[in-house]
Amino acid sequence: MSDPSPDAAFASCDLPWPEIAAEIPGHRSRVRQALTNLLGHPPFEEAPPLFVQTVYTSDEGGYWRHKVQYGTPNDDVVYAWLLIPKQLEGCVSAVICLPGSFMTPNWGKDGPAGLAGPATAGDPEAYGRDLVRRGYVVLCPDYPCCGERTTPGLMSHDTTELDRRFPEWTRVGLSAWDVSRAVDVLQGRPEVDGRRIGCVGWSQGGQMSVIGAALDARIGAVVSVCGWGPLRGVSGQRAVNWAQSYNFPGLRPYLASGSPLPVDMDHVVAMVAPRPFLDVRAVEDNVFDNRAEIEASLRRIGAAYELSGGEGRFGVAWLPGGHAYSAGAARETEAWLHRWLWRGGR
Repeated sequence: MSDPSPDAAFASCDLPWPEIAAEIPGHRSRVRQALTNLLGHPPFEEAPPLFVQTVYTSDEGGYWRHKVQYGTPNDDVVYAWLLIPKQLEGCVSAVICLPGSFMTPNWGKDGPAGLAGPATAGDPEAYGRDLVRRGYVVLCPDYPCCGERTTPGLMSHDTTELDRRFPEWTRVGLSAWDVSRAVDVLQGRPEVDGRRIGCVGWSQGGQMSVIGAALDARIGAVVSVCGWGPLRGVSGQRAVNWAQSYNFPGLRPYLASGSPLPVDMDHVVAMVAPRPFLDVRAVEDNVFDNRAEIEASLRRIGAAYELSGGEGRFGVAWLPGGHAYSAGAARETEAWLHRWLWRGGR
């Protein structure tokens, strides 16, 4: 298969949407299979042991910041910040906070934990730190090929070593697995109510919050900030970027040939239904600038939520500004989690 041309574009997606509630189970099965094929397959059938270890602990005043590691070389060792409030009343809600992904600087988990950044002065990008201060237990993991998981001698996002170790898997596939492993870690904590675990992220973190929740039903509420858009209508260098090894290399044949996509991101978002999902978007976001396709996707997702019994649980917030985790995004995120996750959302 030849490489995509500079003016290549993603064609439509021929995966049908359900029109009646009875069609939803079959639709979910088709989306899951198409997404799994795109993400690749792990080199194991059963999950390796977690082996959670605390590396060190820091007193941050109102909360403890633990550096933890977990996992094995079979599924990759993950480094994360575990933030735990000092004042707890029984088991509390927990949130997985996934960072935005930068080529440079390579902050990884330090961004949401408040130890690095923000990318733009004045943005409240430390949403993990903000949420632990509001009483949530928070886990901020590094992505594969980022932060402390960057291969020595390689730049962040360079998947050369990862591809060698896992030839049938992808970086995004491993990142989705990471989200499920993060749920495992939190459900093993005595402070956490395992029924009340959410996932939040911006940019790539928003994307992985969606994909992770689509594949793991234990995630009870999701917020994606500037995290996704349908690929239909994306062309040129933006389209080529989505088919790189650090994104979705399985899209390259479809991009090069112009054939319909096997699955698009709005199908994946709909997999979260009927669980509460907040989609925070920026009006001037130049990463997702196919506005007509985005608005059509949001309408279809809203209809899918109604079909699945999740009416009122899909929210969209259009905010001023560009691709960022803004003060408005922070307000929307915290209000959504307080409504649907904190103390069970009842």
